[in-house]
Amino acid sequence: MKNFAPIIKISRIQVVDVLRGFALLGVLLANVPYDRLAAPENEMNEVLGFFYDLFVNRKFITLFSMLFGFGFYIQLTRAEQKGINFQRYFLKRMGLLFLIGTAHCFLLWNGDIIMSYAIGGVFLLLVRNWSLKRLTWLTVICSVFLTGILFIGNATLGWQQHTYAFDRVLEHPIANSYFEYLAINFRIAPWVNFVQDMPVTLVFTFGNMLLGFILGKLNFFRNPKSLRRTYRVILLLGLALGLPSSYLFYWVNTGNLELDISLFWLPFAVIGGMMLQTLAYMALFVKLNAIPLFKNMTSWFTYVGRTALSNYVLQSVFYVFVIFHAIHENGLYGTISRAETYMIAVLFFVIQSLLSYLWLRKNKQGPIEYLWKRFSYH
Repeated sequence: MKNFAPIIKISRIQVVDVLRGFALLGVLLANVPYDRLAAPENEMNEVLGFFYDLFVNRKFITLFSMLFGFGFYIQLTRAEQKGINFQRYFLKRMGLLFLIGTAHCFLLWNGDIIMSYAIGGVFLLLVRNWSLKRLTWLTVICSVFLTGILFIGNATLGWQQHTYAFDRVLEHPIANSYFEYLAINFRIAPWVNFVQDMPVTLVFTFGNMLLGFILGKLNFFRNPKSLRRTYRVILLLGLALGLPSSYLFYWVNTGNLELDISLFWLPFAVIGGMMLQTLAYMALFVKLNAIPLFKNMTSWFTYVGRTALSNYVLQSVFYVFVIFHAIHENGLYGTISRAETYMIAVLFFVIQSLLSYLWLRKNKQGPIEYLWKRFSYH
């Protein structure tokens, strides 16, 4: 009986593992809890906030989602080459991923993206045989138009009316015990408040996964030399449209620009621009990866990238045990500046890289990846 097996080291695309590790660093910086109100005043806070919105906010979770879609393409291609019933295998795989995400969401971090990947993966399965043209149109519809419409509805038309008091969100990171943390976590979790919180996340995430699937079909990572012109166009658009879009996003986030009817076009422009900026990150990384010095400098990202799921969950453990107050009263939330928050996050990523390196010296994949794949393959 033909069967799947984990991708062995020699068959992996090294730059994709590097990108995945790079994306996880960005996700860590984007998600690390920081209290803007209670944190000590620091002249660097505003500057770092500007650069955060310009270069980090929403870009790296978008990159992470695109790479998930690319991973789907790799698995589909391998299944077709081996003549395996991919649909049955992949549905089981997504079911297990949803269970992992559920545990992660309700026990650690309600900002979980894993469950969204599981749902998006099922829909990827439905459109896997579509033409590139139809897939591209669906990507634009989901990532830009539907996401923009939902954002406008939530922000200006009152679609996002929660039944819990916003004070619960503020109490979450400073809960005095883990049980209190769990109770608040469950109450404010987006999956519990599905109608209010999840449609925009699911639509945007699925669109990004679609784009990663398209990149796989285009051999974006395997044969970059044949796509030199495409890379140049992506880099140009990412700079020319992506950065101004992120600048507008900064103005919206800081309250200096309020959405109204006259600015109905703004969410669509911001979302489209930020996706182009994320693609530019990808293109730049692939081009620089051809330079030996750059490749050596970024090699440590590879270890985190190869154990991405385990490290994504480990980051949430870091938030709960070190940043929040639920485990001990000396949590850092509200006591350190934005700069100190990022410095500690980067230090934790260095520790993650070292742990991943040591783990992979004796194992082929991360611990959660191992359990996930073992139950998927049998």
